Amino acid sequence: MPRLYLVGELDDTRPLLDLLPQGDYSVTLATEAENLSEMISSGPHTLILAVLKSHVPAVLDAEQPPDVPWIGWNRLDDAALTARAYRRGALAVLPGSLSAEALEGVLRTAFARAVQPRTPSPSRAPHGPASHQRGQPIGLHEQDVMIVEAGIVATTVLHEDGTEVLVGLCGPGQVVVGHPHDSCCLQLIAHTDVRVLVQSWSHVVSTPKFADRLRARLRHQEAWAAVQARPHLADRLIGLLSVLAEQFGRPVEAGILIEIKLTHTQLASAIGATRATVTRLMGRLRRQRLVHSVGAGQQERLVLHMVERHLHG
Repeated sequence: MPRLYLVGELDDTRPLLDLLPQGDYSVTLATEAENLSEMISSGPHTLILAVLKSHVPAVLDAEQPPDVPWIGWNRLDDAALTARAYRRGALAVLPGSLSAEALEGVLRTAFARAVQPRTPSPSRAPHGPASHQRGQPIGLHEQDVMIVEAGIVATTVLHEDGTEVLVGLCGPGQVVVGHPHDSCCLQLIAHTDVRVLVQSWSHVVSTPKFADRLRARLRHQEAWAAVQARPHLADRLIGLLSVLAEQFGRPVEAGILIEIKLTHTQLASAIGATRATVTRLMGRLRRQRLVHSVGAGQQERLVLHMVERHLHG
């Protein structure tokens, strides 16, 4: 059974108890005075929810905190405290004006993260080739560069309300640059089974074609950002599909086959919409004969009949 540890003084954790959603998990109250390192049993279904009243609890702010995923509740909405919590590995930091709906969303997302294989540590991973299974988080040191050799890597952001936003995808031959562990809360996830090559900046900058790969990566990200900035959801969706068609598409008789599987939920997270809205918009695009599907299930792919041009050169 999943275990949730509420860390904080009793008066501070009582509001959380009132907001906790019904669920099949156990809840344990723990004050900072207790030896949490020994009390908290790490495991694939364990999560800590800590109250950040004026500081990060000592056990989580230590040089070697418990190997357990955690989220914080910043009761004072202190920006510096939020930044410190993220530097100490928080999955998310909740605002002071917390609602039951927001808490339910962040717990659902955090528990999903907790059951996935954890990245090795904040230290630098070994250089060289590595493989990751679909859905597995990928750790990348800020001074390293990852070259995708096979498969697709997704870049996501976890917001403080538990919402996960898709902000980019990288396929074979493309590069991913390490990002500092800060309040941006960027995460790399294996969208499919992937094989990557990790190298240091000092080495990779002198390798052939790196400049071209980095330039292509910047252009893809600029195109993605431009699409997300469009004022109308329908325009964002067709723009995003065009970006994906240029990045992962191949010509077929009816148009461009996008050789990547994205659910309506993932498309919605990328354009700032709900899944229901994306489903409605996709239905409209099909009726307008701008897109159709081939295959079924995990093999379903979209064919885009008209592709906007985003990338140059």
